[in-house]
Amino acid sequence: MTHFGILCPPTDGHLNPMIALGRELQRRGNRVTLFAIANVESKILAAGLDYCSIEKSRYPQGTNIQSLSELGELSGFAALKYILNLMKEEVHLLLSEAPYALKNAGVEALLVDQTTIGGETIAEYLQIPFVTICNALPVNQEDTIPPFFTPWSYNTAWWARLRNRAAYLLMKRLTQPITQLLDEYRQSWNLPLYCDTPKRDSFSQLAQLSQLPAELEFPRKDLPKCFHFTGPYQDPSGREPIPFPYEKLTGQPLTHILHLYVQPQVM
Repeated sequence: MTHFGILCPPTDGHLNPMIALGRELQRRGNRVTLFAIANVESKILAAGLDYCSIEKSRYPQGTNIQSLSELGELSGFAALKYILNLMKEEVHLLLSEAPYALKNAGVEALLVDQTTIGGETIAEYLQIPFVTICNALPVNQEDTIPPFFTPWSYNTAWWARLRNRAAYLLMKRLTQPITQLLDEYRQSWNLPLYCDTPKRDSFSQLAQLSQLPAELEFPRKDLPKCFHFTGPYQDPSGREPIPFPYEKLTGQPLTHILHLYVQPQVM
């Protein structure tokens, strides 16, 4: 039996597929613990997985919902600035608290959401293997692939590739404070610095798994050999029942809001 730990953003789009993977590992005789902030505890326990809170006193019940609500009131550069500040705070919390929680729990391997910044650093520090899970769009960089935070179409022309590179460089610049924070921890833990290896990404070299079907992704040419398109991770039997107010449906158009997490570039 292996004790797997899970690190992922505390939002349904990331939690649900991770829970499905965790339950499958559990069915195969392994122990699975999800490490997260306090306001997802009931969801994890309802799925039958073990749960460990990361700094419960700093993130009381409802903090994540409040953050998303505040983000929903912003747009443009103000929204981007809010996201980056929120990400830096979450990275600091993760790096300062998660390693000790994982070690004390006896975790032997990690499943790390691709958008969980710092997962690789924690795995390296604890000297345990980890697998990268792409629960959203794969954010692996290629100059022929439009950055995931843009509305651009796929195009292999020279100007499109130049445009893509410029966007990646801009994001790298904007997320530099987060990369610097990562390197502060890596330096204190005697790990190679990202600033010294600019072409290195933060994803697993053992396995990178994407629940996006390959047919729905842009044509990829430079994915590592350990990258696998596996299809969706679903297990509704482990979810909390959520009532839907069908009586409020009037036939009017509905608006769906998509929440994107920005991955800082350490390449």
